[in-house]
Amino acid sequence: MTDYYTPFGEREEWNDVKPIEQNDGEHPICPIAYSEEFKDKMNYFRAILKSQEKSLRVIDLLNEIVEDNASNYTVWFYRREVLKAFEENKIDFDIEGEMEFLTDMSESDPKNYQVWNHRRFIFEHYFAHKDNGSEKEKEYLNNMLLSDSKNYHAWSHRQWLLKTFKQWSGELEYVDKLLSLDHRNNSAWNHRYFVLSNTLSFPFGKDIIDREIEYSLRSIKLSPNNESPWSYLRGLFKNQKISDYPELLVTLKELKAKYIGCSHVNSLIIDIYEEQSTKDSLEQALVLCKLLSSTVDQIHQKYWNYKHSSIEKQLLAIK
Repeated sequence: MTDYYTPFGEREEWNDVKPIEQNDGEHPICPIAYSEEFKDKMNYFRAILKSQEKSLRVIDLLNEIVEDNASNYTVWFYRREVLKAFEENKIDFDIEGEMEFLTDMSESDPKNYQVWNHRRFIFEHYFAHKDNGSEKEKEYLNNMLLSDSKNYHAWSHRQWLLKTFKQWSGELEYVDKLLSLDHRNNSAWNHRYFVLSNTLSFPFGKDIIDREIEYSLRSIKLSPNNESPWSYLRGLFKNQKISDYPELLVTLKELKAKYIGCSHVNSLIIDIYEEQSTKDSLEQALVLCKLLSSTVDQIHQKYWNYKHSSIEKQLLAIK
């Protein structure tokens, strides 16, 4: 036990609580070597759980526990139960300080699910309907994603915030900013699609499709082997056919000639040929499957052989 740590049994404000030790049975097979400090804190936490005490000193105890183990689900769950009790019984508590506490926690442990889950609860219950509450939360997320633009938890929290509180304004511009910093940011591409799919109805109109095709192609021409804009481009055609945009096929053929080793452009052309489902288009698709399996994309050779076989059957059916 370190010199600066005072056991709870020696703290006057806790002398009315009898700690409960962890029971691993008489002969534990593989006991975990907890530190003495951690065992002391958890012994008092078990006592609190049993008594269901919800007080300010319990918050202090929980603070100390999450410093040792910030991923303890039960501790975070009970913390929310304590805060609910405070609200119900009108117990004064610094909820702004709670949010600052979470901000500090996320900076030191940015991919801790429990911290993000608790933040969502705090924001929804205490900050969502305050003036500029959502804007302030978006600003916080901007900073988090600036330090790690692919933090899944930060993106998930942002998308929950947008969808729950209809905060879509400025999101496409935000994606533009991220992609200008890194056009390979697959999380930003995913977010752009998320924004469009939640603010527009499927199928997208031609004006949107044309705009987004151009947007995708600008990135593709910078890094033709970057899969993200290709996947985004495919997703634009949900509930409609890519072959309904013949000008795109013309562009793809030009890119195919320029980027000989790009499997993505060949793959998308195959999809269009399959949709056209004519004798000529399917025969051309078979040629591309052979090209991909033999040279351009040998690592996925089995897939392209399967695709070749599938298209052959499609071709036989129309002859």
